[in-house]
Formats: sequence, C-alpha cells, structure tokens
Amino acid sequence: MKRVFERGAIERTRAWVRACVAGLLLIAAMPASADPTVLMVELGTQRLHRAAGDVSRVAVGDPAIADVTVVNRRELLITGKGLGITSLHVWTRGAPQPSSYRVRVGAVVDPTVRSRPDPELSQATIDQGRSVSGKLPNLLAHRRAAQAGTLAEAGTVTDSSGVELETQVMTTVKIAEVGRSTLRRYGLHASKASGGDSGGLFAPGSLSGVEQNSGETAGIEFLQGLPIQNAFNLVLADPGRGLLGIISLLEGKGLVRVLAEPSLLAMSGQTATYLAGGEFPVPVSQGGATAGGISIQYKEFGVRLAISPTVLARNRIAMKVAPEVSDLDFSAGIQIGGVAVPALSVRRTETTIELGDGETFVISGLVSSNLADNVNKVPWLGDIPILGAFFKSNDMQRQDRELIMVVTPQLVRPLARGATLPKLPGAEYDRYAPSAAQTIFLERGDFDSGFSR
Repeated sequence: MKRVFERGAIERTRAWVRACVAGLLLIAAMPASADPTVLMVELGTQRLHRAAGDVSRVAVGDPAIADVTVVNRRELLITGKGLGITSLHVWTRGAPQPSSYRVRVGAVVDPTVRSRPDPELSQATIDQGRSVSGKLPNLLAHRRAAQAGTLAEAGTVTDSSGVELETQVMTTVKIAEVGRSTLRRYGLHASKASGGDSGGLFAPGSLSGVEQNSGETAGIEFLQGLPIQNAFNLVLADPGRGLLGIISLLEGKGLVRVLAEPSLLAMSGQTATYLAGGEFPVPVSQGGATAGGISIQYKEFGVRLAISPTVLARNRIAMKVAPEVSDLDFSAGIQIGGVAVPALSVRRTETTIELGDGETFVISGLVSSNLADNVNKVPWLGDIPILGAFFKSNDMQRQDRELIMVVTPQLVRPLARGATLPKLPGAEYDRYAPSAAQTIFLERGDFDSGFSR
C-alpha cells in the first residue's frame, strides 16, 4: 500500500510540472505587450526601414502623415508628409503577428545650424508644430518658445505654458514746466494848446479825438488818453503856457512753474487712467426740432494720465503711457450767447517705451522761445539818433518755456495682512480741535509741516 501511495504522488507531481511548462510555452508564444517601436521621420524627408523578414503586407494609420512604399522583399521607404504621429503595421512571412510601429513626423532640423541651448527654455517642452508647455521665466522666453514651436505648415499651435511674473506696476510720471516772460513798453505824447497855437505828438491809440473851440476860448482841444494805460506814467505840465507831456514806461517779468507728479497702479496688460482736475461747461446750440436751444456739455481739464504696462521679465517692462496737462485759457476763449467760454492750453504726449524695474526715461521735452518786438514811429524823425526816441514807441515781449515729462515704473506687491500702513498726508490734523483760548492766543498758523516739498 505504501508503494502505491508513493507512485500516485509522483504521478501528480509530474502532471503539475508538465502543466507549468505548457503555460510558460504559451506565454512565450503570445505577442509582446511592450510599446511599439517609434520611427522618427522629418517632414518632407524619407527613411529606409529594414524588416525582420520578407514583407507580405503593410498598413498605415493616416496616409496624410506618412506614406510607406515597399522597395524590395525586406526594405520599406517611409516618407514624412505631415506633422503628427501615426501607426504602421508590417506583416512578414512566417510570423504569426505583424510588427507594430509608431511613425512620428517632426519638423526639419538643419544639420548645418548649430545653436546653443537656451537656458531659459530648460523647463519648457516644445513639440514643434504641435504644442508648447511647461514653465517659462518671462514673456521674452515665452515668445522664443512660441516661435520655436510654430511652423508655417502646422497652423495653430497649442500653448499650455505658464509664465510666473509680478503683475502689478506702479508708474510715477513727473511733469515739470517753467515759463518765463519779459515785457518792455514805452510811449510818449506831448501837446501845446494856448491861445491860437496848438500842436502835439501822440503815441498810437492815445488820441481819441480833436475839438475846436470858438469865442474867447478859441483853440484846439485834444481828447487824449495815456499812451499806455497800465504803464507807469510821468506827467509834466505847464498850465500857464498850455504845455503837457506824458511819458509811459513799463517793464514786466513773470515766472510760472507747474509741477505734477501723478502715480498710478495697473496690472500687466491692462489700462489704467487718472484725472486730477475738473470739468467746465460749454454751451452748445441745438439743431433740428430743438433749433435755437442751448445745451451744456462738460469738458475735462487738469492732469490726466493713461498707462498700459506689460511685464516682459522681472527686470523688463514695456509700457504705453499718455500723460496730459491742460489749463483754462480765458485769453483765447470765445463768447457764446453772452457766456465767456475759455480755451484750453494743453501739453500732452503719447508713446511706448521699454525699460527696467525702477529705471527712468525722459519721454518728452520742449524748449520754446517766442519774441515779438513792435516799433511805432514818426517817419524820418523816429530814425534820428537819440532825438528819435521822442518820436516813436516800442513794445517788446519775450516768452520762454521749458517742459519735461519723466516716467519711472516699478514692480510692486501689496502690503502684507496686518502690516502698519504709512501715514496719510494731513493725518496729524485728524484730532486738531483747538480751544478758543488756543485759537486766539497760541495759534501761529504753521500748517506747512503737513505738506511734502
């Protein structure tokens, strides 16, 4: 009985071994599950591929991407026709399963051009003609990556890359203007009116008329005014002899300085505007059914600023900036319906610049000089040296103006939560409430400390 039991155990062991060997042989006969081989072909070029046996049949997934031609029994010619990836199956005689391949058609690479790798594109994945992905340090690197991945034959390229940059730009624009004016004017008039003798020399515009008297006061009376109304006038008169002389002298100098320093915060790629000034009404005549009516339109004036920054890199900013300064000018205004409407004196510029974080550009400048010199004189007599000064009047005006606009952008971040905020202008007067005694006896009116210079 013992031998029969041992013999049965041996038979069962042999059967188990035969089953394991058969399973291993079946697994070995199955086709491999590894990824198919990738065949790289450049667009518009050909690649010769040699099969493992005699080729009986081939099949291409997308003929628009790759074309396969059987050259002889074992060689295939693969032609790249379009960018992309397709499948290729090759049947050979004696093989139970076809050989599977992936054919990838990429962009043409010029072997004669040797370029150094771009370190800023190290974290980007560029599939030329198809997609751009990964992280890029700035917009300039993004532009190069997009250009490297774009082909004329490829059409639209999928861009899933990201650029990590500061996006808040604080722009400070300084507008400084200085205007100087010089005025010199002089005029003369002299007259004599006594008895029957009368005569005079008058500056242009200073004589309004002449009257002749009869009877006991026969003579000529001059209806005269000052040679220059707003000038300093020297008057000399001798009533007994009927003599009168007036000399008008005027010299004026003026200085005007305008300084504006607006600051404006904007996000990269967005436009922000700023206006510090006001609006003035302009009456406008109506037409149509409301003909003869008057409506009011408001025009803006003051300091205006419009900026559109684009952050290219951590130290590079492209910016479109348009500052403007305008003032009311009543001297060049007009009258509409009995209402004086002023004109606007405008200084503006608009440009696009590129500069670094914290750098400064002078975007515009103006130096102008206007000179007007008018001489009114008596012909021939006014040309006499020295004595000719009594027979002419002079009016000389000169205006010089200098204007400059300076732009400084800075990349900024918001203050952290709970951070101490800087004091606002005039914060020291928030609790200013002096008593009556302090106002009368101690108040000195020293309020300039709250303003920056």
